[in-house]
Amino acid sequence: MDRKRGMKFALPIMAVVVVSALMLLNKDYTDVPLNSRIMIAVGAALFSGAISFVLFGLKDAKDDELK
Repeated sequence: MDRKRGMKFALPIMAVVVVSALMLLNKDYTDVPLNSRIMIAVGAALFSGAISFVLFGLKDAKDDELK
């Protein structure tokens, strides 16, 4: 597991997810309270960040052969 590589990809993905989720929720779901919209966006960012951290942090089979 390469933590630097995982974080390098996870943080920008989390930022994109939180911004796009808030834009979507503010545009289409204005009847949902602001606190709930923020919690939904943060939850989505954490979930996508965790998945991308694991998937982008995995070492490639090619990396093992080169070393």
